[in-house]
Amino acid sequence: MRQALDKISTKILRIVPFILSLVTPLLFIPLTADYFAFNKYFFIALLGTISLIAWCIRNITRGKLHFTSSPALLPLIILVVANTVSSLLISPTQHVSLFGQTSLFFFLAIIFITVVSSQKNRFTINSSIYGLIISGSLLSLITLLQYFGLIGKITSAEFITNRFFNPTGGILPAISFTIPLLIATTLFTTGIKNWTIKSALFGSILLMIISTVINISLILPQNGVPVFFILPVRAGWSIAVDTLKIWQTALLGTGPETFFTAFTRLRPVFLNLDKYLWNVRFSESSNYIFTLITTTGLIGALSFLLSFLRPLIVSFKNRRDAEDKNSSNFLIIALASVIISFFVIPAGVVSLVLAFVLLICLTIEQKLQNLKSVKDISISLSTASSASPTYHDLPETAKSTITSSFLPWIVTFIAVALLSSYWFFAGKMYLASIAYKEATNTLQADPYNSYLKFQKAALLDTYNPYYPQKLSQIYLSIADTYLSKEKSTEEEKKAGTDFAQRSLDAGKTSAKLDPLNVTAWENLFSVYTSLIPYAEGSADMAISHGLQAASVDPTNPAIYLQLGTLFYNLGDIDQAIKFIDRANELKQNWDVPYFNLSSIYKAKKEYSKALQYAKAGLQYTDPKGENITTIQEEIKALEKLAPTPTATNSGTIQQ
Repeated sequence: MRQALDKISTKILRIVPFILSLVTPLLFIPLTADYFAFNKYFFIALLGTISLIAWCIRNITRGKLHFTSSPALLPLIILVVANTVSSLLISPTQHVSLFGQTSLFFFLAIIFITVVSSQKNRFTINSSIYGLIISGSLLSLITLLQYFGLIGKITSAEFITNRFFNPTGGILPAISFTIPLLIATTLFTTGIKNWTIKSALFGSILLMIISTVINISLILPQNGVPVFFILPVRAGWSIAVDTLKIWQTALLGTGPETFFTAFTRLRPVFLNLDKYLWNVRFSESSNYIFTLITTTGLIGALSFLLSFLRPLIVSFKNRRDAEDKNSSNFLIIALASVIISFFVIPAGVVSLVLAFVLLICLTIEQKLQNLKSVKDISISLSTASSASPTYHDLPETAKSTITSSFLPWIVTFIAVALLSSYWFFAGKMYLASIAYKEATNTLQADPYNSYLKFQKAALLDTYNPYYPQKLSQIYLSIADTYLSKEKSTEEEKKAGTDFAQRSLDAGKTSAKLDPLNVTAWENLFSVYTSLIPYAEGSADMAISHGLQAASVDPTNPAIYLQLGTLFYNLGDIDQAIKFIDRANELKQNWDVPYFNLSSIYKAKKEYSKALQYAKAGLQYTDPKGENITTIQEEIKALEKLAPTPTATNSGTIQQ
């Protein structure tokens, strides 16, 4: 029995890298709110769970703990610890941070440790390499079929027929996955002597070249208008540097999965000058390294880089001693390309999977070379435990004692406890996402059942701030239906009041879950603004929450414009001018604040100022816009109302 369990667990760990490399880039499930990254995270967690259990069983059958010390081991452990500490001590959304990037790194590290500790064979390396090539080829084929509209003839699903559809989750993740494989596969093919395999690889290279060209063409501006937005490097660097000014965030960042809130708080003002980027809120930085510096600090970023750079340098130095130089060159070139991509673009989960699969293979390659930097370590509490070969099947005569198996059992119990805790919460998160997706699908056809599904999602995943925020908007819509009714009954008025209170409660829950998220405060600002005609004190609360939104997104001119508009509607002209003028200062090439100020000064009968702002706004108005004629007529009317300047003897102009 022990021999059978040992053999099964070893074989499972042997094929895990192949499954990880082949399936993850292609995986998408249209049952959840996010079809792509969300499901890839859970798939990696599932593989990590299987790997950890298999490793524990293998240790129990052998009566000792066995793991491999390698150049990547310590940096990976530090990376996981840094993410965990940052999630618990710094992140304002502990649950989101723990079950996002932190759990991703945890399970990828688990897969690395368990596979490397149990394998020392060329099969794992070769199967992983071909798994990556097959995955890249299939992705390229899908891109080709999509570009020529052939997939649309197979299915009518809207998300698949979208020209930007890609199983990786987007065009950029596809490029970041395909290009390193393309470079490495091209070099790899030159060393293959079997012409059948060589021809197949040549076909894969051709597919990847065509798909890469297509994907690059899709992200280029169309008719001068960008279709894809990446945070400029200057802005990403500015945000990263700002996090280094406080020692806590310098070491551990703002918390995993918190770049969105870091961006809104630290967003540089110069972005407002950009025609297309000024109102875009980014959830990741200019490149992956800047994202890591911002969210996990110097410890997280440096440990991440060292996890890959140290093994890469070791392999590069010993490349000539490799038994299979062709495979070794593939791994070195591919990993070097991926590391470079981390400095160039925001990395998706597929790029991380590619990097970790290559890291696993490189480490096993180093074991095959018997390098001193890679050592096998076995730990047992008993000297009486029988010795057995690390990478061979257990002999029939192998025995274990209570003392020798005690440590593996302790580790197994700890592993099971951790995995059980993770899947208890993760399972609820997944079911909540399914419910949310079902709710959005039935919103138009069956509003009531859709509403129940939204409620179910919020009850299942009580830590997700977006679920109560969505419920808040739904409650507000229902409340507005009742309260705005001309001849409403007492029951309808009461129902409207109840739903208004529910909207506020849900909005406050969202803000409590993620206090630095500007959308939570904007939602409450919107709710209180809508309730001004029906509830006393709503105006003051709307202003309060609008100011809170401005405090967590201080360089956003749109928020100040909304506050100024609210003050104007409340009759506070001076405050209206103050806030709209602030919006104008933050974005001087935006026509709307100019025209609002023009309207205010016209109402105050200060026609000269009204004319001044109207003319200033005209400079930034689209000459082909629908309102251009109306604006020009308004300026002519103001010119008639404004006092005519008179010349003095000195030639100066007076008004």
